[in-house]
Amino acid sequence: MDEKLQVLKDTEQEIKSVDSKEYLTNIAWKIASAAQQITEELSPGGVSFSVGGSESVEDSEIEQQLREIDEQFANAYQSSETSETLDFSVGSDLEDTSGESLDLAFKEIIKENLKLLQLESEESSNVDFSTGEFQDFPSLEDYNSLFVDIRLPQISQRFQEDLIFAYMRVAGPNPLMLQQLSEQNKPLQITNEKYQQIIEKFEFSDSLEAALQEGRLYQADYSMLKNMAQGSFPNNVKKYPCAPLALFAVPPVSSSFRSLIPVAIQCQQPSVSENPPVFTPLDGDNWMVAKTIVQMADSNYHELVSHLGRTHLFVEPFVLATKRKLPANHKLRILLDPHFEGTILINYGAHKTLIANGGKVDQLLASTIEDDRVIAVEGAKIYLHNFNDVMFPKTLTKQGVRNSDQLPDHPYRDDGLLIWDAIHTWVGAYLSIYYTSDQQLLEDKALQNWAQELVSDQGGRLKNFGEDASGAIKTLNYLIDAVSSVIFTASAQHAAVNFPQSELMSYTPAFPFAIYSPAPTSSEKQGNFMSMLPSLDRSQTQIGVTYLLGSVYYTQLGQYNKGHFKDAKVMSYLGEFQNQLRDIEIEISKRNRSRLMPYKFLLPSQIPQSINI
Repeated sequence: MDEKLQVLKDTEQEIKSVDSKEYLTNIAWKIASAAQQITEELSPGGVSFSVGGSESVEDSEIEQQLREIDEQFANAYQSSETSETLDFSVGSDLEDTSGESLDLAFKEIIKENLKLLQLESEESSNVDFSTGEFQDFPSLEDYNSLFVDIRLPQISQRFQEDLIFAYMRVAGPNPLMLQQLSEQNKPLQITNEKYQQIIEKFEFSDSLEAALQEGRLYQADYSMLKNMAQGSFPNNVKKYPCAPLALFAVPPVSSSFRSLIPVAIQCQQPSVSENPPVFTPLDGDNWMVAKTIVQMADSNYHELVSHLGRTHLFVEPFVLATKRKLPANHKLRILLDPHFEGTILINYGAHKTLIANGGKVDQLLASTIEDDRVIAVEGAKIYLHNFNDVMFPKTLTKQGVRNSDQLPDHPYRDDGLLIWDAIHTWVGAYLSIYYTSDQQLLEDKALQNWAQELVSDQGGRLKNFGEDASGAIKTLNYLIDAVSSVIFTASAQHAAVNFPQSELMSYTPAFPFAIYSPAPTSSEKQGNFMSMLPSLDRSQTQIGVTYLLGSVYYTQLGQYNKGHFKDAKVMSYLGEFQNQLRDIEIEISKRNRSRLMPYKFLLPSQIPQSINI
């Protein structure tokens, strides 16, 4: 084992001196070979290796070496003469003949890491998916039986509850969809009489007019998905994308509980010619069908927009601009570099595997891979073209979910604001050491070149960035806000949308990535929601992908490598940041004791520094 670790250490030094794509390819194959040998030694009969459970020296050294190599590899690949940028634009395949071997080497590295995580592939699964095993469609017990070596998620016991369904809008994988309705917004076709019948089920009194006037009505609108084509890969079995609307309400102040409740669901967007039926909690099995459609749409929106588009692709222009325009000793680069570790490499890996033709996204999600890419890029563009409006607190205000009197129970908001404030305070303290006046910002040519690179059509192509049309950064306050937003997205925001994948989205009945029968077009009885769900083999694939993506933690927010900051003036502020994060950990843990379900995804100890998985 020591020999294999030494190979990794030696390879790290080689990466630092890389000067060509061919040389980089050779190094990639060396890493793949070392990873394969380590896997063989750690296989049954060798040293035990389990996800997150081993404290052995070998395990910790392996993780450390792979993490360091990932960082060096990302830097080397980004700066090599053949790959000035990683373009995720629609239609870009990043293909050239000289890169085929490098791509294959990347795949081998990824494959061996999957083995290290003890994730079985579909082909090697011992679950029997033979035809005729089930008379109609699988039962919940059948889906539960897929969790053999992986713990059955808690959501499996509660996902059919209405309050948990609503709670997922504020504490689930995609807590970004709620939009407060105003008197100018027309709620779904629900009369006051129907609304009162619905809320009786939840044992409180209210009126539709009062809820609207007091700002207690919220809508989740998935209209961005409405033009997605119908997918059928891999078995030529039709999948059915949907773009539902879902209405939620908060009980009035006088109520004994004030958690969000679901009111109504329209399974497709209304059109000029027709209004699809509206289902409510009074509709029995049809209501569960409607909730399943929302969960499917939410899962697709989450993976393509909230996760891929608005964290991975959003951060990438900042990584490239920082590497290109800020010298290695620039104070801003020193602050940012740890928050960019591994991002270019993981984005490249996703492009070549997860969102490749025939990849896992193509297999699992509801639409075609071509439309999936379109949605992801469009989702990223909306944020990148409105940078100044998508800072975390501004987003909450714009969506109308900032007011805790109107919407008391919102763990993502409440915990996220704690993290935002801590990051903002730390960034402000750090930058204030080096910029004591706004004039110093204007005179910092490297900083202004960085900003210009971000807005350039040949660079990051951001819009609404900076303090004028040219993208210039003129004030320290703006720089603090902008840098805080980037660091928050690379750390906390990515954690909030990435890590629920293993704990929540691995359970297919609760979060189906596709449905296999069309959305209802009438209010007639639709049958059991189970008949819409993916097959057991698709579910097995979903478990493998989501468990991998949601279970790998590299680095921790606030824990910079020893000696990273060489300026002694920084250390007291860093200590304050770390102390604040420890206090936040205690506060969130306390909050979790009284929540419908614990919300762990923004615990500082569970937030990596960067997007590296």
